[in-house]
Amino acid sequence: MSLGSSLDPATVVAVTTAGSFVAAGGAYLAASRRPAPPTWAERHARGSRIPEFPALRIFEYVLVALLAGYAFFDRAFAWIHVPGTPLFLSEMALAFGLFAVLGTHPRLGEAARRSAAFRALAAYMIWGAGLLAVSLPRWGLDAVRDSVLWYYGAVAIYVVVLVRSRPDRIRRWLRWFGLAIPALLVWGPIAVVLDAVYDDRVPLVPDSEIPIVAHRTGNVLVLTGMAVAFLWLVDHAGVLYDRRQRNFLTALATAAVIFSAMRNRGGFVAVVIGLVVVLFFLRRRRSELTVVMVGAAVLLLTVGLLSDVRLALFGDREVSVEQLVANLESVVDPDSGGKRQSSTTKWRLEIWERVFEDVTTEFPIAGFGPGPDLGERYGITTDENVPLRNPHNSHVHILARMGYVGIALWAILWVAWIREMLGLRRRLARRGRRTEAAVAVWILVSAVAILVNAVFDPTLEGPQVGWWLWSLFGLGVAMTLLERRGVLPDLHLGRRPRRFE
Repeated sequence: MSLGSSLDPATVVAVTTAGSFVAAGGAYLAASRRPAPPTWAERHARGSRIPEFPALRIFEYVLVALLAGYAFFDRAFAWIHVPGTPLFLSEMALAFGLFAVLGTHPRLGEAARRSAAFRALAAYMIWGAGLLAVSLPRWGLDAVRDSVLWYYGAVAIYVVVLVRSRPDRIRRWLRWFGLAIPALLVWGPIAVVLDAVYDDRVPLVPDSEIPIVAHRTGNVLVLTGMAVAFLWLVDHAGVLYDRRQRNFLTALATAAVIFSAMRNRGGFVAVVIGLVVVLFFLRRRRSELTVVMVGAAVLLLTVGLLSDVRLALFGDREVSVEQLVANLESVVDPDSGGKRQSSTTKWRLEIWERVFEDVTTEFPIAGFGPGPDLGERYGITTDENVPLRNPHNSHVHILARMGYVGIALWAILWVAWIREMLGLRRRLARRGRRTEAAVAVWILVSAVAILVNAVFDPTLEGPQVGWWLWSLFGLGVAMTLLERRGVLPDLHLGRRPRRFE
């Protein structure tokens, strides 16, 4: 029995809505009783610093270590946990982050007052918490497992607190990501090959059925797109890489995208959409980026055609120019990409249609709720016939688990956030803060690419993507808050940042 059939939807709405208003009202009153304390940037300008709870500084490095682990080792790193328990690294880090944040007295009332996206996130998480509270007695840990769709949003809150406490963290994180780009671009295609060739021949992650080389190709493609966007938007002054190095890395990224696109169409679409957004905002060097990527692609495809390269690395999908063309054609016309591509597309569309019909007719308010096994209900399995708990689309999964109220809050959340990021970029560009405006665009492009990829692959259900998405969300909110206070630091990537405005 699902949540929708065991509980009156009106009761769910009444209880959750009442809880939302009480929580929001209490937070607002607590925040408005006295003015918010000055940020670190404000006190730094006067020569003093705000004492910071030591656990928060530790959590910063925990966060960076997890994001790096998810970027380089993907699913294998996400499945590292205490043997015999359901405690994964991500959940343990969330608990530690809560301890660190509460000990710092973050006073998030400022974020709630100044950021519509932050308020939308709070409403989305409160609705999800209400559904979890109702489902937990019946479904136990299964309900908690399905609730990652909303409780990973806590990462965004932690990032806001980290940046609010020390705004210079933004620049440090950006520099670390920039320095990791060459390794990401080289390791990405290698990881894709290892996952395809040695998936069933290597040791498993202890106490799991996940190989130590398990990687999702779509995730590799999204990270590659993020790297290209960073090179051309954020490092525009050539602090980390000069022009020749940037062009070489861009050509390397192009090769990685072409290679990975032979296995995954969804990630390729996400990268293309992200790069289109980059070209729209790039303006001055738009033609240079186009020439580098198109030139590298033409060169690689010409070599592939002349040498007639055919490598059987991906099972029935070989590495060849013909396979790439078939995959690209199937994006536009699902029936033209071959039997496997067309059957996969048709199967997913049928699953999504059945979920829409069931939610609309039976559980429109709260959905199935967290806990019920959707894989068993709809016959969704992996290639190894292992049941999955989601309908191969993170957005449809949110509809299934949280109903039309949940999917509406999800849409409002991202519309509000994208609007804030566009407004932040516009204000920064108007004031001549080119680097900071470029960072806002990079954050926007990265999040959009992840959301697009989640249409084709249920990636938001795992920490290897969920933590990256919510970190970007929190970073965008934090930058908006700092800019509105007039204390956003200089984000130039040089070793010695300039003074605040």
